[in-house]
Amino acid sequence: MIPLVSILIFLEMLVTLSFSKVSKEKICEFQAGVDALMKESQNHTFEEKNFDTNLHVEADPKHYDFVIVGAGAAGSVIANRLSAKHYKVLLLEAGGPETPYTQIPKLAHLLHNTDYNWGYLTTPQKNTCRGMIDNICAIAAGKALGGSTAINDMYCTRGNREDYNQWAAMGNHGWSYDDLLPYFKKLEDAFVKPFDPVYRHRGGPFHIEHPRYWTEITNGSLSAGKELGFDNIDFNAKNQLGMGRTQLSTKRGKRHSTAQAYLVPARKRSNLVIKPFSHVTKLLIDSESKEATGVEFFAKGKLYAAKAQKEVILSAGAISTAQILKLSGIGPREELDKFDIPVVAELNVGRRFIDHVAFIGLSLFYKNTTLGKEDETDEIIEYLQKGKGPLSVPGSETVAYFKTDASNHRKRYPDIELFFYSEKPSPTANSFRFKPEILESFKSLANKKILQIGVMLVHPQSIGTVLLKDKDPFHHPLVDPNSLSDPDDEDFRTLLAGIKRGLSFAGTDVFKKMNLVVNDYKIAGCEDHEWGSDDYWKCAIKLLTISLHHVMGTARMGPKSDKDAIVDNKLRVYGVQKLRVADASVLPVTISGHTMIPSIMIGEKASDLILQKWKAKEVPQD
Repeated sequence: MIPLVSILIFLEMLVTLSFSKVSKEKICEFQAGVDALMKESQNHTFEEKNFDTNLHVEADPKHYDFVIVGAGAAGSVIANRLSAKHYKVLLLEAGGPETPYTQIPKLAHLLHNTDYNWGYLTTPQKNTCRGMIDNICAIAAGKALGGSTAINDMYCTRGNREDYNQWAAMGNHGWSYDDLLPYFKKLEDAFVKPFDPVYRHRGGPFHIEHPRYWTEITNGSLSAGKELGFDNIDFNAKNQLGMGRTQLSTKRGKRHSTAQAYLVPARKRSNLVIKPFSHVTKLLIDSESKEATGVEFFAKGKLYAAKAQKEVILSAGAISTAQILKLSGIGPREELDKFDIPVVAELNVGRRFIDHVAFIGLSLFYKNTTLGKEDETDEIIEYLQKGKGPLSVPGSETVAYFKTDASNHRKRYPDIELFFYSEKPSPTANSFRFKPEILESFKSLANKKILQIGVMLVHPQSIGTVLLKDKDPFHHPLVDPNSLSDPDDEDFRTLLAGIKRGLSFAGTDVFKKMNLVVNDYKIAGCEDHEWGSDDYWKCAIKLLTISLHHVMGTARMGPKSDKDAIVDNKLRVYGVQKLRVADASVLPVTISGHTMIPSIMIGEKASDLILQKWKAKEVPQD
């Protein structure tokens, strides 16, 4: 296995890459790396292994103040901040390091069908995913140093002020927007326009920039949006309703994960131990004191126990965190009893699972225009020399947030996000799991230059679950998003209103001048409905609404009076001492945007909460 220090030094070299003249050998080496990743993605299959219950537990000989489970969006942050104060920190991550090729933004979708992804699948769905094999959608979750920030599409959105004010109104003191704005600013190194220093910051660890490559869709969609009444805004600043250029977690055109932002700078600290390829199987909790004392983890074919003198912090993501809590005896009694797991704390873990879904069946194409052949060599040179070109972006160029007529919210509060792609993701990518007849429908767009408009439901009312399948820690839990199933059909009505708003872009003078027309080819399974009718869209929604992998809420934050709360406003698990959860699991209200930046913010906030508790015993810095 490659030594961790070598891995992190290699990552730092990627961050500080010098854009010098690119040799023919370098181009060939780069192309070979890309080809290898594509081949791995095409041929990869997810295999479920069985945990050996007869393994002898070996004690980790080192002593730690804190053990952190998961080196993702929040865990990497906490590891950096706590180790900066000279605490002894162990960071455990089930996955491995990034490579130069996993950091190419355009190839992000390939990573969903590799070992960098946990490979979670939903249970069969009734109202979404019906265009996928067995009516099952994939839910990507990063299994790597950096977690999902190492495999996602890198879109940076904070959400809406009202999201966090609702958190505070629910009894979560210290989590209002004004409370959290300093953390949003602290984390970022933002190079965006317009730049408002009241809301944005430069100099933080996490680099954010606009795409370093764009097509005519950027200006075209923004102009069309203006024609429809959308203001051109920085949606991460004062106002969120409107439209703006995408903001990405890239640095000079390369993916900038939390591993690079937070772990690379900390790599030389002797008090920070990072163990990749280490799968946590359960928490160690004293049955009498109800204190978390450490964790058990599997690595290199062996089972280890690591002890934490102060706290264990669980930052494994909304699905894995719920599973680990339950396997450790923290969850609903009837579910734990079913698998003979002794109950430590009876809490509704995994019973308020929420996921953002998006409709991906709305597209336009350019009349009398076909796709030209790309010059891959020129793209590689531009990427390696300048960090620009098609390889430097994942796809979406602009984003719009708005409130539909279906909304019942009394404030100017968005319920739909539109995202505009200048080209479609490959529908043949294994990770989409489309049925053959759906793939056949996509052939209507073969060789056409298209614009795809994704329609995301920002605040789903439907609630799902994450349940144990069995007590084997290597087996994935049963993930049921239960999307578009709310009894009042508000989610369906809102998504339909969002589709119609997206369609309105086709009628603008700007899009007409660009020769963009709506693709009105009927999707397989909806041929009996008139294209564009409400019945057609309702049919298409069931077929082509997918998970956006923004999973949250399985360890909800709330006051003790909230029967569904798992953690308090300091992220401490109810009924268990010295245990916190710090990831998207704790989100009590859905985010008006994507979950990466809020998760990093939670990491920053959690770090301060932990340091405030232990500051009396803190070792002074050198």
